[in-house]
Amino acid sequence: MTTSPDPDHTPLFDVDVPEPLTPVARLLALADLYTRHNDRLDILVFGRTPQCEPDAYAASARRLEREALACIKAVRQQPLPAIEPVTSAVVRLKQIAYLTGGATRYLTAAQHVWPPDGAQHERPDPRRGFGQYVRLARELTALAPFAVIESAIHIAGRLPRRARTDATVPGIEEAHRGVLLDVARGNITVTEYDGHQRAYCHDVGVDGEMLRHLESQGLVTREPGSAPPFFRGGPPRDRARLTAPGISALSAVIDSPLRISLSAARPVPAPTAVNTARARR
Repeated sequence: MTTSPDPDHTPLFDVDVPEPLTPVARLLALADLYTRHNDRLDILVFGRTPQCEPDAYAASARRLEREALACIKAVRQQPLPAIEPVTSAVVRLKQIAYLTGGATRYLTAAQHVWPPDGAQHERPDPRRGFGQYVRLARELTALAPFAVIESAIHIAGRLPRRARTDATVPGIEEAHRGVLLDVARGNITVTEYDGHQRAYCHDVGVDGEMLRHLESQGLVTREPGSAPPFFRGGPPRDRARLTAPGISALSAVIDSPLRISLSAARPVPAPTAVNTARARR
């Protein structure tokens, strides 16, 4: 299935999610929605692709707010103990929904000062008008993918297994789970240059062979040209995303002991060049 589109506007994108949609799987799909939304805002500012209709971005933020509230409702219907860190995870999801409402208002204001035809590829001024509204909206949702995944980890640890997933995931090692988590957080992008693939996760290199292994298993896919470039005028990058089977698989192992990198807590703007791991096709 795909997430429900905005009833009044064509959505920027749809997200495939597994059936049945468990609370943890729903949170993973929500994090993916936030990553794709943030990528669209970055590319909008960079002006690297044809722009969508002005109201599509505000509609996307409204959709995120609805999905966040629906996730909170689904979580609260589960037999969860009212203890830390579960209560903090639910509060964090409420904060995300509230901040997304603020982003919606900024993007609504932005559509009223949309650049005129012929100015799409001029870099907006981030201090005023259209550019400022988009920048402020982007800041409000910057940490949402990471926060949603951290909430999902804490919530999954207290859920009955049947409320997490029915998937079986033989052969997934800790390193695989770590990469799947970084994909879910929206941290991994892939570029190609001179016959080589380079995978990036902030300033930490990603094992290209492992990423391709997860792709061959149908757990991860790459969306070509959907992530912003490293630098102004550079080529867009491919965003690594979880597939529906990937969401199911991660749902089953998400609360396993993992070493969570503090660097993953950073927002994900268009980053500068970092060290990378290479792997030939």
